[in-house]
Formats: sequence, structure tokens, C-alpha cells
Amino acid sequence: MGFGVRKHYLNKAKGNVVTSRGFVCNKEGQRGKDKRDHLTKVGRAETIMGCHARMGIKLIRKTGKYRVYDFVAEHNHELHKPECVHMMQSVRKLVDVQA
Repeated sequence: MGFGVRKHYLNKAKGNVVTSRGFVCNKEGQRGKDKRDHLTKVGRAETIMGCHARMGIKLIRKTGKYRVYDFVAEHNHELHKPECVHMMQSVRKLVDVQA
């Protein structure tokens, strides 16, 4: 079982130090209004479902380590099958050995 991950936001301090970062499910958000011509017959696939699964991390300045401060694990859609996980965009990276 798997799902795609997308970067949501990034906060930096002076000196380009990442202070917090958010990650969301790739099906998070709402689909906007279709702005194409009304004569379009074939619509696009529905990929955004309003999923609320997310994780937020922030830097603890005293230790220099990151801590998870926001985590929601519930999805409102079916997850990908294990045999199809390698085809998801967030996982689809070619290693030098594979190339």
C-alpha cells in the first residue's frame, strides 16, 4: 500500500537554514474550475480528492534536529497497490545502476 507525497511549504531562516517543512498527500487540495473550451469532449482524470493526510516538521534550534509537529495519517481515497508503487511520480527516480 502506498501513496504519493508532495512538498507543501518551506520556511527558511537567515542563512538558508530550513526551519520548517510540510509534506502532503499528492491528492490533497481541491480541483479548480475547468477553464477550457465548452466544446471539449474528453475531460481530464480526477486526481485531486481533498485528502487531508499530511506531515509537518520543524527545527529545534537547541539540538539542531527536526521534530514532527503535525501528522495526519487518514486518507479519504484508496491507496496504490504494492505492485504499482514503483510507478508513482514521487518514487520514480532512476538510480545510476538502473540507468
